[in-house]
Amino acid sequence: MTTLELQQKIDRFDELVKGFGPESINGKTLWQMKSEISEYFRGTIFTDAEEKKTAWDKFESLTLSLKEKQDNVTKINEQFSEGAEHLIEQLEGMIGEGFYVNNPEKEAISALKELTDKIFDYFKQPRWSSKERRTKAWDTFSGLREKLRKEEDTFYSALRERKAAQTERSHQLSSIIIETVEACHPDIAAGILFQLLQQLTAHLLSIGFTEESVEWILLNKEAEPRTPLKLKSEGLREVRKFLNEYRDEITRDDRQRIYSKLEETSAELNKAWEIYREAQQRKQAEWEERKKLGEQKRADWLKKQTDFLKVLEEKLEKRTADKANLERILTGKKDFLTRQQGRLENQTGFLQKIKEDLRDMQEKINTAWTDSFKEKMTEKITFKETKILEVNADIEEVKVKIAEVEKDVVDITEKLASIEKSAEELTLKIEEVKKNLGDSPAEQGKLI
Repeated sequence: MTTLELQQKIDRFDELVKGFGPESINGKTLWQMKSEISEYFRGTIFTDAEEKKTAWDKFESLTLSLKEKQDNVTKINEQFSEGAEHLIEQLEGMIGEGFYVNNPEKEAISALKELTDKIFDYFKQPRWSSKERRTKAWDTFSGLREKLRKEEDTFYSALRERKAAQTERSHQLSSIIIETVEACHPDIAAGILFQLLQQLTAHLLSIGFTEESVEWILLNKEAEPRTPLKLKSEGLREVRKFLNEYRDEITRDDRQRIYSKLEETSAELNKAWEIYREAQQRKQAEWEERKKLGEQKRADWLKKQTDFLKVLEEKLEKRTADKANLERILTGKKDFLTRQQGRLENQTGFLQKIKEDLRDMQEKINTAWTDSFKEKMTEKITFKETKILEVNADIEEVKVKIAEVEKDVVDITEKLASIEKSAEELTLKIEEVKKNLGDSPAEQGKLI
């Protein structure tokens, strides 16, 4: 083999090693290729020892990289196998002595199926650390699935039997409920409804309902016969409530039959109630007319007082708003006054400092030895004197502002006192008007 052919094989080996990993080709192929290249070295004639050493060093480096990657793949495959075995143990724990014996909820069954599917996906991947380990895990998993299948068959067989019994029980109960609903028709005598209520009570107690659950029936059985419409309306309402609370006791088809009868009877009762209300309205009309005349005078007086109260409350609201606004302005003025007083204090201190500097500079001129130094000090004194004029002007401006703000504070304080006094007077007047309204016959009537 020529050195060029050997180098090509090493380059190909390099390319495959770089791509080697958990998701790439089988490592066995690479190790076989490594052995072949080792043999090729013996049959290849190199130009010199340096050329051979270079090729061999690269090959050795690739072999080391392959070993490291192989170790990493082995580690990952080991983790993969452990993960699958852990999930199988988790499945075994969920199944325990029997998964379906405790009538699991739909969510638990879904979780079990999800876990089973997840485990099955592990067996679709060629990442197991060994064939023997995969076979052992598969046997365990298959055994658990077979156990589950038998349990599931038994569980759903019993479930179908219970559903058939529940359907028969639902038919019997719904028939009695429908008879009771029909007895709530406005044209049916109340005595028949009482009999059917007794029948319904006896049936519910016989199939396991408690006395608390049928209390509404017992109460209706003792209702006064002189209020049949109310009794029947309450009966329909309680039937609806019963259906909502015990919907699992009645099949969907039976519930539909009952709801259909409920709607039909309810429509007839609504018509009867309409006739009843019209009769009551006619009796009420004359009394309302007499009452209206007597209330008109009281209503007029009440309106005047209410309007007056509204005016007073609006004025009080305005005073309150004015007070809040003035208090806000006063706070701002006081804050501004504090800042200006601080500025005056700072500027006064600053002026004092400039004057001290000026005296010090004058002293230095008096004792100076050179004209250049005197000239320099004279320039600084001129600057300081200019600064004194500026600070004095600012101090006077601040004093003017302080005087103005102090006057504003006094004026606002006086206005606030006036507003507070006016608000107190309005509050007393509002309380007086409210008391009059509370003592009026109209308001007493509302309270009653």
